Amino acid sequence: MSPTPIRLTSADVERYARLRLRMLLDSPWAFGASPEDDKGLDLAHLATTLAGETHAVFAIEAPSAPDQAPRERELIASTRVLRRTSPTFRHRATIWGVFVEPGRRGRGYGRAVTEAAVSHARTWPVVDYVDLRVNAAAPVAPRLYESPGFEAWEREPEATEVGGLRYDEIHMPLRLRVRGDE
Repeated sequence: MSPTPIRLTSADVERYARLRLRMLLDSPWAFGASPEDDKGLDLAHLATTLAGETHAVFAIEAPSAPDQAPRERELIASTRVLRRTSPTFRHRATIWGVFVEPGRRGRGYGRAVTEAAVSHARTWPVVDYVDLRVNAAAPVAPRLYESPGFEAWEREPEATEVGGLRYDEIHMPLRLRVRGDE
């Protein structure tokens, strides 16, 4: 059975913040923030983000117990997509924060949330590209992103540093449409 991502809303703020903390603790080399300085852990900021028109967060919920309401289920995978709004970059969107709980990897969850984010980016007018940067230390990247069509074009050496170790990042854009296409 294929995993089905949902788009999170401000009602999901607490469970997304719990997943975000697990992301930062599990893969600190993959994020530009730490638990001490991450805006994504501030519930008020996060609620505003989840309600915004230029951001979307897609996630997969853990299977539920028979008596559990859907909004009580923990999130096990997610990603974010941001539509850039400045006049010089409004034709681009950015995906970041793709994460799958370690015990759930290899089941297609990362691909599912990434594809949901790309599909959503296609709905935004004038967005012709989706960009992402992936840490070279990520277990399945960049293979995960190549299948939907992202192409590596640059490797940024030592882009992040965590615990005295430095990690390269790979820049990968995906062209959604050619300018002028409807």
